[in-house]
Amino acid sequence: MMSQAMMQSARGIIPSELVLKNAVVLNVFTKELLQQDVAICKGTIVGVGTYEGLEEVDCTGKFIVPGWIDAHLHIESSMLLPSCFVQEIAPWGTTTVIADPHEIGNVSGLDGIRFLISQSQNLPCNIYFMLPSCVPATPFDINGATLNADSLEALKGEEHVLGLGEVMNYQGMVEGDPDLLEKLQLFADKPIDGHAPLLTGKDLQAYLLAGVMTDHECSAQEEAAEKLRNGMYLLAREGSAAKNLEEIINAVFQNHLDFDRIAFCTDDRHIGSIRRQGHISRHIKKAIRLGVDPITAYLCASLHPAQIYGLKHLGAVAAGYQADLVVLDSLLETEISAVYHKGRPVKREAQPAPQIPHTLMNTVRLSKYSMDSLILPCGEGEYPVIEVIPRQINTRLLWEPLPHRDGIFTPNQTYCKVAVLERHHATPSIGLGVVKGFSLHGAAASTVAHDSHNLIVIGDNDADIFLAIKTLEQMQGGYAAVLEGQVMAAVPLPVCGLMSDQDGNLVEKQTTSFIQAVRKMGMEEQHDPFQTLSFLSLPVIPEARLTHRGIFDSLRFEYLPFAPKAAE
Repeated sequence: MMSQAMMQSARGIIPSELVLKNAVVLNVFTKELLQQDVAICKGTIVGVGTYEGLEEVDCTGKFIVPGWIDAHLHIESSMLLPSCFVQEIAPWGTTTVIADPHEIGNVSGLDGIRFLISQSQNLPCNIYFMLPSCVPATPFDINGATLNADSLEALKGEEHVLGLGEVMNYQGMVEGDPDLLEKLQLFADKPIDGHAPLLTGKDLQAYLLAGVMTDHECSAQEEAAEKLRNGMYLLAREGSAAKNLEEIINAVFQNHLDFDRIAFCTDDRHIGSIRRQGHISRHIKKAIRLGVDPITAYLCASLHPAQIYGLKHLGAVAAGYQADLVVLDSLLETEISAVYHKGRPVKREAQPAPQIPHTLMNTVRLSKYSMDSLILPCGEGEYPVIEVIPRQINTRLLWEPLPHRDGIFTPNQTYCKVAVLERHHATPSIGLGVVKGFSLHGAAASTVAHDSHNLIVIGDNDADIFLAIKTLEQMQGGYAAVLEGQVMAAVPLPVCGLMSDQDGNLVEKQTTSFIQAVRKMGMEEQHDPFQTLSFLSLPVIPEARLTHRGIFDSLRFEYLPFAPKAAE
């Protein structure tokens, strides 16, 4: 609320509570760098110019830019609860995130989403939410909950809810799925996020007609250019596994376009990547290194996402804007000196452990499986194979002859077995398939398996695969690496099988041990041990996936039998 004292501070009649003195301030409106003071009262910038303050911080030789905004992410992918997550990203300059809680929604529905929202308040970072549009992601998978339009309407009026989250079932939408269209109509007056990998041509036109505004799944320059020309906002992503920032930047340069419809996002980034590489700060540095004008790079991290999502109080260093600021020692190198949220310095402080509902802590419910459940019949001929692509979450669908003995698939260094087990309702449903390019001796398993989050496991022998499954069942979720009958590393994630109830330091140690273990077991550096495994089951990402029902062709939206290819 504006007060008379704030107005007097703005006019210079009385000192401001805090003044950052003598900085070079980035004006995002005119793209100028100007020597100015920044005056702050009650968490709001009251003036930029020449000011005196009750407290003054000398910023001579430093730069002040708006706090950075992550335009799209899933907090759950960090493996941390919101309070711990914010402690990791805020020191890197990220003062606002726009979260889509569809991971926890797929496991525990509205109860999970309400829990995440309740845990995201009064933190040194603004957390806003886009409500999940596709829970489940498609009708082809079984998850833990279903959210229809009525479910979302119950949360639409919440203070920190901005709009509708990524519309992943793009095939269903362009074909006029009634439930999805009802959700789109409900949020017609709000921002609507997209998720449309490789969607082009007339199907893209139908997608846009429905009101979708953004996309974070562009993987080709031609695709990015087409979507920009049709008015979409592109969220350039640098996650732990999926990265498309460079392709989007090159699309803009090659086609002589502009960056005014580009914003930055991380989508899925786990704690190890954040601690080693930063957060939105990484996007800015990489963009500048790729030739983007530095001021433009900072706009993509601040003003642009604020404008996309209607956050009129964020994204600029100007009177009336929230005092979310990053003080830099170097504009070109993005060297952070200090971060302010609502005018207060951000500090890494331990947060009290939250009370977690019992229903969110016991979500891994498996049917009884035996070693025989993992047998995959195989013979002569060409069988469907899922090939993983280095540093991408897209895959290729191949048809190749496979190693076999006595009518059974036998994994080797080239081909691993992959299995997905339904884990929400204890149904005896298991999908089996073959993956190529994921060299692994032993087994690695996870209950983080986008987006339905069933249990996924990959390995080269059934004994280790079976032990990995049992380990996750006992831990009630997480990641496990098994080699020759021994559990080499584990990351317990008991909150919905997605997040830890421990602090970031312990989770980082556990994730580091897991990475080291799977690297020793043969997984190459080009694959992120967490994201590459977790995305193998997401049926809305091209070209092929595995769900608990079997191999799914994501281009044709149909299941494939694990059988030799018929002669054409």
